Amino acid sequence: MKKKKYTAPVFAYLYYQLLIVLLALLIQQEKGKIELWINNYHSIFADIIFKNITYLGDGIIIAVPILILLFVRYSYSILLAWATVIHMLVVVSCKQVFFKGIPRPAEYLMESSFYAVPGVTLHHWNSFPSGHTASVFMLACVLAMINSKKILPQIILFIIAVLVGFSRVYLMQHFVMDVLAGSLVGVWSAFASRWITLHYFSSKKFKKSLYPKRRVILQDLGKTVVLQN
Repeated sequence: MKKKKYTAPVFAYLYYQLLIVLLALLIQQEKGKIELWINNYHSIFADIIFKNITYLGDGIIIAVPILILLFVRYSYSILLAWATVIHMLVVVSCKQVFFKGIPRPAEYLMESSFYAVPGVTLHHWNSFPSGHTASVFMLACVLAMINSKKILPQIILFIIAVLVGFSRVYLMQHFVMDVLAGSLVGVWSAFASRWITLHYFSSKKFKKSLYPKRRVILQDLGKTVVLQN
């Protein structure tokens, strides 16, 4: 692998723009105001969409693409595996050690009147950062790196990651700050994994996969055509 690979330029550009917008909003608004404002604009359709799309941020889902990528290229699977380990260590450390006990919207805004999406169990503690957001941004960023030369896949992956992150606020499970921090953890983990993969897993053997690629010799192919005729 060349060290210029896995840069995800389109995904990175869109993400930087998102960071600027979110930081501008957070500087201007007090904690809880943005969340309550978003909560006012609920609908049955949005409830269904965000209640289901939020599951794309579940950590267990990452195991599926890790296994699938083994049949594409070992280095791709390693890239995602390392990013998964890194982001999980950061998220768990933050939630259980450094920022343990920080209230979520349901607890922080318990004296305010807000809409709770039916069928969603509201959590009350360990709000920072958003683990779902970290997972989906990590996964989206890694897949964007693998498709670094393609624009459309990177845009689609970015949109999906944003929708999952937004769902955490819409469902009143996290503050915007939690989502912002989670996205940073996810993207940072992806690029940290990129460095590890490029430095330690870039040899030729890691370009192989579990799917055997058969080389067809032109001479043999010609013989096959003649026999068929």
